[in-house]
Amino acid sequence: MRRCFDNHYGRKARYFDTHVGSPWAAEPYGQEEWAKLHRLFGHLGSIGGKTVLEPGCGTGRLTEILADCVGPSGRVVALDISPRMVEAAQERLKGRPNTEIHLGPLEESVPTESPVDLVVCHQVFPHFEDKSRALHTMAELMCPGGTLVIFHFISYEELNDHHRKAGTDVAHDMMPDEHEMRQLFSRAGFTIDCLENDQRGYLLIATLRERSSVRT
Repeated sequence: MRRCFDNHYGRKARYFDTHVGSPWAAEPYGQEEWAKLHRLFGHLGSIGGKTVLEPGCGTGRLTEILADCVGPSGRVVALDISPRMVEAAQERLKGRPNTEIHLGPLEESVPTESPVDLVVCHQVFPHFEDKSRALHTMAELMCPGGTLVIFHFISYEELNDHHRKAGTDVAHDMMPDEHEMRQLFSRAGFTIDCLENDQRGYLLIATLRERSSVRT
């Protein structure tokens, strides 16, 4: 599976290709990570029967959990820019009819038959080249009243420091500060309901207002 992108995503795709077997990408979640996942799902409540979009799905570790949570009447549409990550995710989710894994950046057309109820951006938001455009794309794909989650296992400060020191194609992929995030989300038509940033990680949950209020 190969696909070329004509922008920075091409370099990032090659970078993530080389990390498909890294522990952070491939190994099962540990006890500490599961505690943080329970925090996330405690905020979300039941998502049975919902349609979920997961940009930057990696090898499908969270995708598998989301597929279990939405159940047979729900649907998970996941995507990633890394061909090798997508191949790993497709293998992991093989035989699950409620799950689709696609190759490509969010900003391109996402194959979805109907608006999505929930978007989960796990460990991916800093990697969007144009965060404003990414948010508007997600808004266009969502039902009014839908939920958008930005979720990381580490804090905003730790995340930016880690990327800054990476010395690779993700070295400039920074998470905006709270003030900028609130501006970006408001302009895309979202209301931020929850923003927690502490030793348990980073968790932002927002609701999409009526489509007529979305400003481009």
